[in-house]
Amino acid sequence: MNIRLPKVLLGLTLTIFALGSLCTTTVGAETSSANAAQGLEISPTLVELNAMRGNTYTIKLKLRNVTASDLQYSASVDDFAASDETGSPHILVDSKLPVTASIKTWFDDISTFVLKSQQSFEVQAQVTIPKDAEPGGHYGVLRFSGAAPEIESTGVGLSASAGVLILIRVDGDIVEKASLASFFSAGSDGKQSSMFEYAPVTLVTRVKNDGNIHVKPVGSIELKDMFGNIVKTIPVNNDKSNVLPDSIRRFESKYDTGWMVGRYTASLTIGYGTTGQALTSTINFWVIPYKIIGAGILVLATIIFIFKRLIAVYNRRIIEKAKNEIENKNKHNKRS
Repeated sequence: MNIRLPKVLLGLTLTIFALGSLCTTTVGAETSSANAAQGLEISPTLVELNAMRGNTYTIKLKLRNVTASDLQYSASVDDFAASDETGSPHILVDSKLPVTASIKTWFDDISTFVLKSQQSFEVQAQVTIPKDAEPGGHYGVLRFSGAAPEIESTGVGLSASAGVLILIRVDGDIVEKASLASFFSAGSDGKQSSMFEYAPVTLVTRVKNDGNIHVKPVGSIELKDMFGNIVKTIPVNNDKSNVLPDSIRRFESKYDTGWMVGRYTASLTIGYGTTGQALTSTINFWVIPYKIIGAGILVLATIIFIFKRLIAVYNRRIIEKAKNEIENKNKHNKRS
C-alpha cells in the first residue's frame, strides 16, 4: 500500500469538491490559520492502494478537529469519476456501479466518534477487495462530516466536512493505454490558434485514457524558433496529476518569456505507464506583432517621405543656385 502523508487544511462544508487538484501522487500542504479556525484537518488526503482480490487492507488516517467546538463525525464512502478536463472529481452519490466495480461496499462501516476542539484521532478504515472485483482502477472518496453532538441526529448544523480520495489498483488484466486527444497552441482565451500577436502562448496537451487504470503522463515540450534554436524546454504535468480511465485531461504549458517573433516549432514528448509508453507530436505557430510592425512601417514611411521632401527642397535650391550663377555669368560676359 502506497500512502502519501502530507497535511492539508480543508475548509468548511463539502470542501471535497475542491479536491480536483489532489488527483495526484503529490499533495501540497497548507498551514493557513484562517482555515484552521473552522475546518477539519485530515491526512493523508490521497491514498493509492495496489491491491489483490480477496485481500483486506487497513488505511490509517489522522483527523484533527480544528474548529472551536466539539463535533461528532460520521463517515461515508462514494465512488467518483472525472467531471471535466481539469481533473476535478465528480462524486457519484447515487452510484449504480456493480459491486465488482464500486468501492462503496468494499469498506467496513466506521463508527461515529466525537472529537473535542483541537483533538486528534486515528481512523483505521478496513477495505476488502472482492474476489470477483474487476481488474484495473477503482476510485472513491471517504468523507468525514462533523456536526454538534446534540444536533447530529437531526441532520442539520453541518459544520465541517473533508474527504480522502481513494485510488485502488486491483490486480489482473491491467491495461495501460493512453492517446493524444490533441496538442495545439492557444491564446490567453484558451482557444486554439496558430497565429499570435505577442506572448504569452499556451501549449495545450489533452491526454485521453483508453485503459482501465489511471495514468500519469509526464514529459516536456521543446520550443524552437525559426532558426532551429531551442528557445525553451517546458515541462508538462510537473505535478504528476492522474488521468482516470474513460476521461480526457487537459494540461496547459505557458510560455511568456521575452520577445517573440516569427515561426516557432513545438515538439511534445510525454511518457506514461509502468513500461515507459510514450506519446509525441509536433506543431507550428507564428508570432507576428503586426501592430508594432505596422507602427514601425508607418514611422519608416514618414521618415522616407520627409527625407524625400528634404532632398527635393535641396535639389531645387541647387538648381536655383546653378541658374543664378549661369545668369550672372552671362550678364558679365555681355558687359565685357
